[in-house]
Formats: sequence, C-alpha cells, structure tokens
Amino acid sequence: MSNKIGILNCYSDESISVPSASYFSDIINDTTIINTCYNEKIENINNYNGYIISGSRSCYKDKISWITDLKEIIKQIYDENIPCLAVCFGHQVVADMFGGITVRSIVSEEGFQNVPTMVGEKPINLFSDLQNPVKIYQSHNDAVMKAPPGSIQVIYNEKCVQYYQFGSIYSIQSHPEITIPIAIELAKRDGNDLNLMLNGMNEQNIQSHKVLENFSNIVK
Repeated sequence: MSNKIGILNCYSDESISVPSASYFSDIINDTTIINTCYNEKIENINNYNGYIISGSRSCYKDKISWITDLKEIIKQIYDENIPCLAVCFGHQVVADMFGGITVRSIVSEEGFQNVPTMVGEKPINLFSDLQNPVKIYQSHNDAVMKAPPGSIQVIYNEKCVQYYQFGSIYSIQSHPEITIPIAIELAKRDGNDLNLMLNGMNEQNIQSHKVLENFSNIVK
C-alpha cells in the first residue's frame, strides 16, 4: 500500500531548497515537501495518504497569509480524516484552531527532555515500542496548556501538553525528527551547553526517530 506523506514546511525563514522540514524525509520514505510557508498549494488534499506539519520559528498567532492558508489545509485534513502528525508549531496551531488553550512565551524547553508515552496503562500507537518516558528533542516557548475538546490520550509533562490525538491528527510538542548530529549542530549554532542539550543521549541510545516510523505505519 502507498505511504505517500506530504510534509507541510512551515520554516519561512529558511532556504526553500534546504529547509529543516527535510529532516523528516531523511528518516521516513516516500515523502514530498510542500512549501506551505512559500504559498505552495495542494491541488487535492487526498493526493497524500498522510501529512506532517513541521515546526516553525513563526508563532501560531501570527497574522500571516500562509498561516491562514495552513489552517484551511488542516481543516481539510481533519474533515477528510487523513492521518496527520502535527509537530511543535503544528501542535500549537491545531490546538488553537479547535478550541484548546495555547499560550505565548510562557514555558521554555530546550534539548532532549523526557516525554511520557502512556496515559495510565493505555498503549498509544504513535509511541509503540518506546520506553516510558522517552527523551525527545524540545525547542519551544509557546505551549499548549489544554488540548482541543474531544481529544483522546492527552499527555502532559510538568510544563505543558506534550501529546494529544484529535480525530486523525496526532499532535506532539517535541521534535522526533531531530537526530544527535542535528542536535549537536543546533547547540553550536545557538551557543548552548552541549551536555545540557543532549541530556545523556547519544547515537546508541536515541529512540525518538521511532515516532516517525510509527506514524508512517499508521498511514499505511
């Protein structure tokens, strides 16, 4: 069965040719980057079997035309019940759209941090075969404090909502696409303490990429 996934690129401040959205396609196959932040359109929402909404340095509240267009795409995805992984910025936009509570610049999480992977004893498909908790890379100030009404399997850490499922949308605050080499480059770029950012993670024990593999299986 086809596993064609459209990656909605929301990194408007990066080169259109090499966006951070490409980190997803480095891990999962059969993906196409759709440069939503550069007003690239989707002819038919059903052209893809699933979608990923990338992170962004923009804010979910920004009054920018491409964010308005993105919200229309998200509404179509939801209405058509197409599997969608909403990451960081995407996680915040979805919550804000559908009646959750998203706040600006109230919390900060940076580097690999613990993310719970269970609600009580209930298994969650997106976190299948992952330990509880699992360390996944975080980089955000805006945060979801309440998931949209009707969400299931809502997971909090001590800061904010880390995960919820809303219809066919699997929404996660952290960045499962960030690998160890990328995290090292980001720490150098931003002048952050490398040991604090890695928080004990290395090439041998990283597991967070499994989230993307699980999403790919959900799409199948």
